[in-house]
Amino acid sequence: MTPDLPLTRLLHEEAAARGLRDPGAPLPEIPEVFALVRDLPYARADTHDPAGIVRGWRGTCSTKHELLAALLAERGMESTVVACTQEITPPPAAPPELVALSGGRPVVDVHNYLIVHAPQGDMVVDATWPLEAARASLPVNPEWVWGEDQTIACTPLESWPVPAGESVADFKDRLLRERYAPEELERRDAFIRTVGSLFLRERA
Repeated sequence: MTPDLPLTRLLHEEAAARGLRDPGAPLPEIPEVFALVRDLPYARADTHDPAGIVRGWRGTCSTKHELLAALLAERGMESTVVACTQEITPPPAAPPELVALSGGRPVVDVHNYLIVHAPQGDMVVDATWPLEAARASLPVNPEWVWGEDQTIACTPLESWPVPAGESVADFKDRLLRERYAPEELERRDAFIRTVGSLFLRERA
């Protein structure tokens, strides 16, 4: 009997509406589910609800990995969301708006990715950057290979698993407030807004 996969079905329907899948195709398997989540435009979602993230068709590292964790759970696969501090230095190929915002200093942030507890063993999964972001020299993971770690989209400084049952957003916000000054957080917010506007502008 085919399991009921309402979130995966919604992902398929939204992808088909955007011309990314054949409407009559079978529901995507996990490697394609990963690719669809990865390729959501990088921009802040309006919600942390998985179905709402799919309908809004956008996400950052936190919401993309919350969504991916929910899609995996629908297939009976457990995963752990990890939070890590990082410092972002835009690569030379980055848009000039981002280079200007950095002001020659790293932008601080807390990044999220997944540890997927797959049958082949635990594997690092990072769906942060869409495939198109490779043009800006951002670290994109081009495919899901069972049992193989993916590249984390940053160099983690300190890392913590998000406790089971705790909101990823609340855990991340607490880390940000504990570790960084308000002016650093303002630069971070401006940087993320600008990255999001660039990706959405390219999709328009």
